[in-house]
Amino acid sequence: MDVSEFWNIVAASKAFSDGGFDSYAESLAEQLSALSPEKIVEFQQILDELRDRAYSWDLWGAAYIMGGGCSDDGFTDFRSWLVSMGRETYTRALNDPESLMDVVVGPDGEEDVFFEEFAYIPARVYEAKTGQRLPAARRATPSAPSGEEWSEDGEDLARRFPRLFSRYQSD
Repeated sequence: MDVSEFWNIVAASKAFSDGGFDSYAESLAEQLSALSPEKIVEFQQILDELRDRAYSWDLWGAAYIMGGGCSDDGFTDFRSWLVSMGRETYTRALNDPESLMDVVVGPDGEEDVFFEEFAYIPARVYEAKTGQRLPAARRATPSAPSGEEWSEDGEDLARRFPRLFSRYQSD
């Protein structure tokens, strides 16, 4: 599987959802069920690589603002959500976290910004298909987020992400 095929599966799955995680998860599971076990493993590997690439202080700041706080586990779920939003949203957010202003979250939009289940769907489908656990990836993962750390005290987040802060802190 190449990255384009990965993003095509994400786009097709998202197209069948209504913004809710349940319908998205069901759609993604159907898409992955049609693949060979090897392709499911490759899908998981690409997902892991994309989540690692999004492991930055800037995106963690955006997650913190959008989610009203964000633990390290929450940030993992946020990065899963970010990938689930598709190639364009993901790429734009990597370059400019404030581009996430364009994503509607809430009624008639995306359910939330923490989509934990998204990361578990490939393993669930693989196990259903093969009766075995998804093989663990053998790769180096980042030990810390990239970029400049922010402080939740004071005005640091408001200064670094004025548009996101204005939108989500006024709710």
